[in-house]
Amino acid sequence: MRLGQLLIDAQVITPAQLEEALQAQVMWGARLGTALVELGRIDLDALSNALGYQQHLPAALASHFDGADRALQLLLSPNHAERFGCIPLRRVGKHAAAVAVASPLQARERAIVADELGVEPEKVIIAIAPELRIRYALERIYNIARPQRFLRAPGSARSEPKRLSLGVEQLKLEDSGPIEERNGNNERRKYLEPMLAPARSKTGPITPRSGTLIDAGAILDVLRTSDRERVAQSAIEAVAQLVPNAEAAVLLTPRGEVAVSWTSFRRDGRVLPPLTLPADGAIKTALRTKQQQQTNAAALGPVDQLLFVTLGLTRGDLVVTPLVARDRNIAVLVVGGTALDAAVIAAISAAAAEGFARLMREAIK
Repeated sequence: MRLGQLLIDAQVITPAQLEEALQAQVMWGARLGTALVELGRIDLDALSNALGYQQHLPAALASHFDGADRALQLLLSPNHAERFGCIPLRRVGKHAAAVAVASPLQARERAIVADELGVEPEKVIIAIAPELRIRYALERIYNIARPQRFLRAPGSARSEPKRLSLGVEQLKLEDSGPIEERNGNNERRKYLEPMLAPARSKTGPITPRSGTLIDAGAILDVLRTSDRERVAQSAIEAVAQLVPNAEAAVLLTPRGEVAVSWTSFRRDGRVLPPLTLPADGAIKTALRTKQQQQTNAAALGPVDQLLFVTLGLTRGDLVVTPLVARDRNIAVLVVGGTALDAAVIAAISAAAAEGFARLMREAIK
């Protein structure tokens, strides 16, 4: 049974809430359970139990992670922990070990984990956990930083604990000795940090590449892909090719009180670092009105000026265009440069929005 239908049958969520979460997946990516947690529809332990029931595996709960054996965890290399989405928990008896995973391990992966933990592959007890909890643990135990996607957004919803009566097998762990005290909730309070001070631009004036506009059919490429990442990248590539005066562009997704960078380009070829900005200024206006905003560098407000400088721009305009699909703000396309063609940027944004709308329709079929 699919996770969404399982949760509906268990009366944890409604069909309307499932549709909301499926659309959120198109907006933000990650798994359905992650979207449900972020929307405040379910908590992590309830999600663990649902995943356990769905996949016929014991569920790894918060209590298992908070009481885990640190010495056992450090036997597994950070590289394999991250590659396999795998967190050792405790030894079970003398010859077995329980590990939490976001997805069941393949035979080769299980053998590698078993070898590093000093047990036989068949003695590795697999327990299922949400990807968010695995990400939290990777950061706390192995110092593997969570991508921005998995950080809590300021102003995001919180879920009330949900009880599930699904007959899920409970993971039983034998005490393997004293465990150092840790606050197991620290990772749950780590938020996206908006940029507070503008970075100084070191690029100076940027000269756009010469070249002619390619066929406008390139805009329609975003409609033919079945992957959200490709839709986003196609939109940015269309800006680079169809708006020759664009010096930089970034696609930002609204999350709570902030806007987070998704994909970007700079005409000089430099890589734009991940951005988290307050959803204010032209971004806020574009999201509220669902209309394109264009402002000259001389008239930018504080947040817009911060964005302008961070993009490496020194002159010209900032054009901020919302991508609206099924009456929801999916993202904002921000383009900076001199003598920009706002109509072409609007056409690219509309094509990308239609690409996302199609993915949303397919997600809820």
